[in-house]
Amino acid sequence: MQRILLFFSLFLLSTTGYLFSQETNYYLGTGNGSEPQARSCSSCHQSGNIGSPKYDTYKNTLHAVSYDSLKFELTYDCLSCHNTGWNPSLITYGADEYIRKDTTQNPNYVITNVIAFNRVKNVGCEACHGPLGIKNTNPTNPSDTLILGSNHWNFQTNNKLNWSAELCGQCHEGVHNPYYDEWQQSVHAHSNISFVVTNKSCVRCHVAQNFVLWASNPQAYRDTILVTGTDVMPLTCVACHDPHAKNNQHQLRFAITPQSTICDQCHNNADTININGTPHQTTSKVLTGSPFFGYQYPGETYINSAHTYAATERCVNCHVYASPFNGQTSATGHTFFPRVEACRSCHPDFYSVVDTSNHDKMFDYRGTQSKTDSLINILQTQINKASHNDSLTDAFKEANYNLLSVMAEGSHGIHNTRLVQKLLNDAIVRFNPTSVLNEAGMTPNKFELVQNYPNPFNPSTTIKFSIPQSGNVKVTVYDAIGRVVITLVNNYYQSGSYKIVWNASSYASGIYFYRLESGTFNMVKKMVLIK
Repeated sequence: MQRILLFFSLFLLSTTGYLFSQETNYYLGTGNGSEPQARSCSSCHQSGNIGSPKYDTYKNTLHAVSYDSLKFELTYDCLSCHNTGWNPSLITYGADEYIRKDTTQNPNYVITNVIAFNRVKNVGCEACHGPLGIKNTNPTNPSDTLILGSNHWNFQTNNKLNWSAELCGQCHEGVHNPYYDEWQQSVHAHSNISFVVTNKSCVRCHVAQNFVLWASNPQAYRDTILVTGTDVMPLTCVACHDPHAKNNQHQLRFAITPQSTICDQCHNNADTININGTPHQTTSKVLTGSPFFGYQYPGETYINSAHTYAATERCVNCHVYASPFNGQTSATGHTFFPRVEACRSCHPDFYSVVDTSNHDKMFDYRGTQSKTDSLINILQTQINKASHNDSLTDAFKEANYNLLSVMAEGSHGIHNTRLVQKLLNDAIVRFNPTSVLNEAGMTPNKFELVQNYPNPFNPSTTIKFSIPQSGNVKVTVYDAIGRVVITLVNNYYQSGSYKIVWNASSYASGIYFYRLESGTFNMVKKMVLIK
């Protein structure tokens, strides 16, 4: 504990972002808004005064009552994180100067100077911004020994705020709430931001400072100056949580509702469909069941899965699932990895049907992800077969857009199983690589399955068919006793005449049958393979 306290003290003095002057800096205290100016932070930083009115909203946060609300539950070892200026190695007029450990008491400490302690109790402004006071050499009142120091004005002109997660992590980690420990494991902490620091459309969601600028005023964001270069920070605690206000639950910058939360602000593709583009961060759209997720084919009906309405707190339900930690219920989950515990709360049989010890299969409830992956592989195989001419067609672009949308949503269909699998199936049916060639000519007026040529053949033969109306077409090859050998075609086709080549080099000589099915039409013909 002594090591932690010493590190905390040195951290506040050296890394909060302030370049302190050579004079000794002391803790003024946040105050209650009634002190003379330059005697506390709140004396200036409230409505009607010259400073920004941060105190008006800060006073409603849990930091502002972190000691007062828990003082009968705290022990001496807890006090360093529930008060301001705890620095046993230096005299800085912080909270530790006015408290003595006393194991004969319950709780096990004694406040030695109540008036002075009240000045720095709770987690005040200087806990994060550093000590801002100096001794007043000529006080008008002998008790007014501290006033605002020059380091405050240096900060205004020369220094920068500290946006690091380490600052919050001095207290928000370990035995109570492992937020910082978990955040360090998240993608938010380790994302590569070097490639986006000059792009306003990207930097909003990749750099903490710029996200806060946008969240504070989305309309004015386009006119703000980007934070770039060595100053950029990844998505640290203060990107999502506002340390100065409790306008929303958990001091989040956006409220949690069934329709939207702070996650949706970034994990959200544009409200447009551009089959020539690449969808990016589609999670919000798929979870909502938005018509802007994937290319939804005209005439098709798309139905959403239960997650679109059962997730009452959206992403939070699964990705920041509150579960017991160290004997208490905490909002653990700041790795943002989905929790199997969340699945079980709605699916009582989850543990019995899913191997939760298998990282790759731990969310494959009733084979949902396996089926989605199978459809992805089928569509990817078709996309890979596309020729250059294929890639210029709308059918290719629509199918590819669906594939990319599903890959970008990240859950292998869990977010919205019905919608994801329907889009993949539709794309598979409607996109046909040029291994099936559309023969130019007049639209046929009847269904037809032409005799293969050559016949007998070795090893390849061509099969032609015509369909007078658009629809799904299936061409299947059977052996002499009626077993399916291969399905050559199972796709959606526009009306027209087509041909397909079957290479039977891996099959034995003999009699085979091939069958065309489309709508209510079906026809079978015989062919002979001779090697």
